Amino acid sequence: MSMLIDQINLNQLRVFESVYRSKSMTHAARELHLTQSGVSQHIKALEDVLELKLFDRIKQKLVPTPSAKELYTSTAKSFEDIETILNRLKKTDKELTGMISIGMPIEFGNNIILPLLTEFQKKHSKVRFKIRQGFPFEMNHMLLTGELDFAFVDSFAMDKGIKTDAVYDEVLELCVSKKLGIPNKASTDFAFYEKLSYVDYQEDQSVLSLWMKHHTQTRSSDLDVKVFLMDAYGISKLVRQGVGLGVLPGHLVEKLIRSGDELQILKGSGKPLHNTISIAYLEEKTLTAATLSVLQFMKTKLGGK
Repeated sequence: MSMLIDQINLNQLRVFESVYRSKSMTHAARELHLTQSGVSQHIKALEDVLELKLFDRIKQKLVPTPSAKELYTSTAKSFEDIETILNRLKKTDKELTGMISIGMPIEFGNNIILPLLTEFQKKHSKVRFKIRQGFPFEMNHMLLTGELDFAFVDSFAMDKGIKTDAVYDEVLELCVSKKLGIPNKASTDFAFYEKLSYVDYQEDQSVLSLWMKHHTQTRSSDLDVKVFLMDAYGISKLVRQGVGLGVLPGHLVEKLIRSGDELQILKGSGKPLHNTISIAYLEEKTLTAATLSVLQFMKTKLGGK
C-alpha cells in the first residue's frame, strides 16, 4: 500500500520545522547550513506533495497558513521524540541505562549475586534489573526465547548456541544437625553413609550420588531419602530439624553457621566437591552496553572468589 509519507523526504519536514519556528527562510538556511534557494525548493516540494500552501508572504514576511500550524504541531513533537531516543542510544556507552534480565539459582543468587548487583547499581543508578530465579533447564529455555539477557547456571548441558563462561567454584557440603550425634570424622566408607537418612533435591538423588561418588567412589541412587525438595534453603531447614543429612552449597552453610545454627559438615574424603557456576548467554543475541558492563563486572568480582 502506497503511503503519502513515502513521497516526502525527511529533510523537507526538517526544513519546514525550522522555517515555521523562525518564520524566516534566511534563518532556516543558516541553521541548517543550506542556501536560501535550497530551503525554498524544499518548502515548494513539500507543498507540491501535500497539494496545499504552507506559508503566505505578507508585507515581505512569512505567515504560516492554518495547515502549516497543524503540521508543525505534530512535526515538532515527532522530531523532539526522535532526538530524545537518538541521544539516549548514543549515550549508552557513557551513561549506562536500561533494563537487564538476569536468571539465577535461588540460594546462589540471594547470597552471592544480589549483593553484587546492588553494588553495581549504586554506581549506575539508571540501570534496572529484572530477576528470574530457577533451575538451569528453566534458564536454558528463557535464554533461547529471549526472556533473559544472561543467566547463572551450575553444571548443566545447555543448548547449542548458548555460551557458558565459568565464573565461580561452589563447594558442596554434606551437612547434618549436631543434635543427631553423628561422629565428625573423615570417612570414605560408603557402608557408613548407607545407614543414614537424607533429604535431597530430586528423586534420582543426583546431588547425593555426586557427593558419594566424589568422596566414597560409590555412586548410589538408593539411599534412604525422607524428603525431596527443590530448594537449598528448604533442604537446610530440614537438615537443621534433624530430618536427615543433605548436600548444601558452601556459601549457604557458612551463612547458617555464622547465624548460630548447629550444623555439622561431614568431611568425607577431605577433598572438596566443587560445583562450577557459569554465566550463560546466547551468542547470537546483541547485548546492550549496560548488559556487557554488568557481565564484565560479574566476571571480575566472581573471578576473585
